[in-house]
Amino acid sequence: RRYKVPDIALIEPGTWHYFQPLFSHIGAGAARMREAVRPQADVMPRGVEWIRSAAADIRPEENTVVLADGGTVTYGHLVVCPGLQLDWGAVPGLAGAVNSGHGSSNYDFRLSAKTWDLVRRLRSGTAVFTQPPGPAKCAGAAQKIAYMACDFWRGQGVLEDIRVLLVVPTPTVFGVEGVDAALERKVAEYGI
Repeated sequence: RRYKVPDIALIEPGTWHYFQPLFSHIGAGAARMREAVRPQADVMPRGVEWIRSAAADIRPEENTVVLADGGTVTYGHLVVCPGLQLDWGAVPGLAGAVNSGHGSSNYDFRLSAKTWDLVRRLRSGTAVFTQPPGPAKCAGAAQKIAYMACDFWRGQGVLEDIRVLLVVPTPTVFGVEGVDAALERKVAEYGI
């Protein structure tokens, strides 16, 4: 719309918009759930047609998107942003872990408040934070909660009583040279 494109449509079946960057902040007690969720209609840009269905197929030879409800949408230009779907069952034991009283994930909006409950109640013991390999909604989010939790625990005076483990899929803490240096300082500071 900013570039004066007159005919834009967004195919989105969800009625709620979830602002993923705040999920870690909810998990660390620095934000509230109500700050991260809004009605989809409230974030739909003016002048953009909202097609309330899911895309089921793309037929590029016909410049057509087939919708889950059987309808079709034709296009001149198509931008595909399918996102990632969470599949807790893809890793043996993961669904049980996030549904237990001891595990959580900030990749799921419904679990972010549970993360905060686990963080604020922990006074001693071991906390394990993991970053998934491969494509992730935001790989850094898996680490951000570890640093934010450590900061909270330090403020509560209990960080020294908590063994904090951060498991990453890369040989270095993040895999990006300048970022690694900054994060290594935090890892050292918190004793991770």
